[in-house]
Amino acid sequence: MPESFNFSDYTGKGVKVALIDSGINPTHSHVKRVSGGISLILDGTGKISWGTDYQDRIGHGTALAGIFRKKAPDVDLYAVKIFDRILKTQIDVLKKAIEWALQVDMKIINLSLGTSNPDHETSLRALCDEAASQKVLIVASGFPGQKASYPAVFPTVIGVAGDERCDWDSYFYVEDHPIPFRAHPQPRPIPGIPQERNFKGHSFASAHMGALIACIVEKYPTADYLQVKEILISHSHPLL
Repeated sequence: MPESFNFSDYTGKGVKVALIDSGINPTHSHVKRVSGGISLILDGTGKISWGTDYQDRIGHGTALAGIFRKKAPDVDLYAVKIFDRILKTQIDVLKKAIEWALQVDMKIINLSLGTSNPDHETSLRALCDEAASQKVLIVASGFPGQKASYPAVFPTVIGVAGDERCDWDSYFYVEDHPIPFRAHPQPRPIPGIPQERNFKGHSFASAHMGALIACIVEKYPTADYLQVKEILISHSHPLL
């Protein structure tokens, strides 16, 4: 690696993806099916409550899942719900979600989220390093203008931000940037709803990149994050 790689030749078949977000609506026309899921929500006492209700009540996770299903239609999607009514949670919930994904042999962990709190850096970095040691690939959205955006800036994580210059099928590589990749910042269009009223932002870039990574992993199931990054870099579009 790298070698000539045609993403359209692969569908992500057999690749297990943990989508850590607001859950997934499996009956949505852009999703149609999931392979399973869990929920981790803080209860009224501040303790983490584990459950099986991963229904998406916000739509954010479902929009992310729709990107995966369009670009890597045969991935095994697992909903890991850490957001309920708002896109906000506690760091302990996020860490437990990542730990669960590692315990059940996920190959890709998609994090369309992040934190700039320096108090969270050390523990999140340790988890991401552990994932890398197991050849579990973490792709995370980040905010390029922030001083820090964890975990997207960690070297063992494939960090990506949204960029309007990227269309649905293109992505850029920004050399020497803490968040090195740029991808399309929007989900799939919804019939009858103007795209400007749809979701938009950096968080959707990670799903675009995560789907491409699933295609790489289908061909190279034992690839680590360095090998995957090498393929992504070699096939990136020129930054205009």
